[in-house]
Amino acid sequence: MSNITEVLMPLMGEGVHEATLTSWLVKEGTRVEKDSPLLELSTDKVDTEIPAPASGYLIAIQVSVGTTVKVGQVLAHIADSLDAKLSAGASKGAPVPTVAAKPSVIPGAGLTINAAQNENESPLRSSPLVRKIAKDRGIDLGHIQGSGMHGRITKKDILDYAESPPLALGTTKTSVTPQVPPPAAIGHSLQTTTVGNVELLEGVPVRREPMSRMRQLIADHMAESVRVSPHVTTVFEIDLHRIWAIREEYKDAFVKAEGFKLTLTHFFIHAAVQAIKQHPVVNTSVDGYDILWKKDINVGCAVALENGLIVPVIKNAGDLNLLGIARRLNDLIVRAKSKKLKAEDVQGGTFTITNPGGWGSITSNPIINQPQVAILGIGAAVKRPVIVDEMIAIRPMMLMSLTFDHRAIDGEGGAKYLATLKRIIENYTDVPQ
Repeated sequence: MSNITEVLMPLMGEGVHEATLTSWLVKEGTRVEKDSPLLELSTDKVDTEIPAPASGYLIAIQVSVGTTVKVGQVLAHIADSLDAKLSAGASKGAPVPTVAAKPSVIPGAGLTINAAQNENESPLRSSPLVRKIAKDRGIDLGHIQGSGMHGRITKKDILDYAESPPLALGTTKTSVTPQVPPPAAIGHSLQTTTVGNVELLEGVPVRREPMSRMRQLIADHMAESVRVSPHVTTVFEIDLHRIWAIREEYKDAFVKAEGFKLTLTHFFIHAAVQAIKQHPVVNTSVDGYDILWKKDINVGCAVALENGLIVPVIKNAGDLNLLGIARRLNDLIVRAKSKKLKAEDVQGGTFTITNPGGWGSITSNPIINQPQVAILGIGAAVKRPVIVDEMIAIRPMMLMSLTFDHRAIDGEGGAKYLATLKRIIENYTDVPQ
C-alpha cells in the first residue's frame, strides 16, 4: 500500500488565517523531493513559497490557482508511487499521514481574492481573473488553447490572445496601415467613452493589464499613507568625503573577509540610527491623538525586485555597529532575492530608508511606510566642485531627504534630525571592524 502525505496550508504567521494560492510550481504527476519548492501562497503581507513536505509524486492537486485557502486545509497529496490512488474517504478528508509544510516567505504581497472554482468545476479550466479579463474584453474562452496544467487557460494565454487574436480559417495575414482619426477641429468637443471609472478618447487604443498581487498591495498601502499622514519633506546637502575615504581604504579587505561589498548604504544606515537616538520622535508612530514612542530602532530598507519592492527590517539596529549592520543588511537582501525571507523579516519596522540614488535620482519625496512617521530618501552621490575653507575642492556630494508625518513631527524636528545626520556623516569615524 502506498504511503500518501497531505500537503496542508501552514500557519504563516501570527494572525494569518488564510492565503490565496497563486502558483503551482510543479505539475500533477511530477516527482518532487522533500523541501523542494512546490507552490506559492500569498497573504496581505507577503508571498510564500511552500516546499514539499515529503518526497514522492504529486498525485492529486486539490486546490486551483486563485483559490483562498485556510490554515490546515488540504492543498494536494504526495505519494511514494505514481500509481497510488486516493480512497473515497481520503479524498473527503479521512485521516491520512500528514506532514505540515513549512513556509518560506518571499518578497511581495497581495490582497485576499475571492475563492476560485475548482478546476473540475469549470469546463474551460480558467481562474476568475482570466474569466474577468475575457468578459471585460469580450473574448470567447472557447477560442483559446490553454497552456497551463490540464489545458488550463492562464493569464498569459488570454493576454497573448488579446494582443494577436488568431486569424479565421481561409484568411491571409496582410499588412494593414492603421487609420488614425483626424484631430478634432478647434472648438469642437472630443468624443469620449468610459471604461470602468476611466474616461478615454474614442478610437484611442488601450491595453488593460491587471495589477500583480504585489502591485495591488503597494497601490493600497501608498494611497492609504497619503490619505492618513500629512507629508512634509525637507532636504539637506551632505559632504560624503569622510565615509567615501573610509570605504575606499577598507573595501578590498572587507570583500575578502565578508564575501560581499562594503557600500555607502551601510554607512548611511548606521549614521541614521545614531541620529535617531538623538531625535527619537522620528522613531514613533501615531495612534489617534497619542504618540507611541518605540524603545527599539528597527530600520526597514527598501529592496527593489523584478515586480515591485519589499522592505525587510534590520531589527534592533541601535545595538549594531557598522559591521553588524552591513552583515544584517546583506543577509536580508540575499534572502529577499532568493525567496527565503521569513514573515518576521518584513514586520516591526519603526523607520525606513529608501535609496533611489542607486539609479541616479538626485533627490526624492518618498511616501511614509505606515504606521511609521518618517522615511529617509538617499540621493545619488555626485562628485562636484564645492567651497571648502575658501578654496575650491572636488567632493562627493549628496542630497538626503526626510519625509515626515506632520501630525507627530514639526518642520523644526525634521530639520534638526537631518542636521544631526549631516553632522554625523561629515565627521564619521567608525570603521568596518
